[in-house]
Amino acid sequence: MEKAFHHLHKAADADNAYAWYRLGRLYLSDEYKDIGRAVRYLTLAANRKNEFASYRLGKLYLAGEEVVKNVELAIRYLEESAGVGNQYAQYVLGKVNLMGREVEQDKEKAYEYFRLAAEQGNVYAAYFLEHWNDMPHPDLLLMATRLMHHLEKIMEDDVSGKKGGRRAGMDRKLARKIKNKKIAQGHARDDREEMVQTQ
Repeated sequence: MEKAFHHLHKAADADNAYAWYRLGRLYLSDEYKDIGRAVRYLTLAANRKNEFASYRLGKLYLAGEEVVKNVELAIRYLEESAGVGNQYAQYVLGKVNLMGREVEQDKEKAYEYFRLAAEQGNVYAAYFLEHWNDMPHPDLLLMATRLMHHLEKIMEDDVSGKKGGRRAGMDRKLARKIKNKKIAQGHARDDREEMVQTQ
């Protein structure tokens, strides 16, 4: 990794947009976490029309967990990425428009983004389209797709024979989210009581 960083930094210093993107991704990883550097490199790559950098920045600003939440900037980056055919950005924009939390709900726009993503093989977008009229509340579809995504990762790890590694990182991330949710529900930070589902 030391050599990889050395060469990526050399390429980045030579204004290589792919190197900027790769460095941004590496600085987002748990092992090399540096959000400031990640955002800087991803922004450089996104300004060079790197659709994957735009997608990552959009997700970061939309989540607002490691950077200050900025929905307007998030949507701009996601739309740039989706506009050049990035199925992941199209899927996220479909969810955002369907849920109507960050932006005003627009089911027609959501359906179109899901359709575009599904045409490229995005199974989660296809799931939303297949069940478009089945469930009265979109939150149920969202929970189902999240469950499918987590099960897919678990099966990938089991098939590849991984022990810990990515899965352990995912478990830590999930534990952090659960803890934050418990605190939001009024539990003390060191509370060991089971979380109560409110919806």
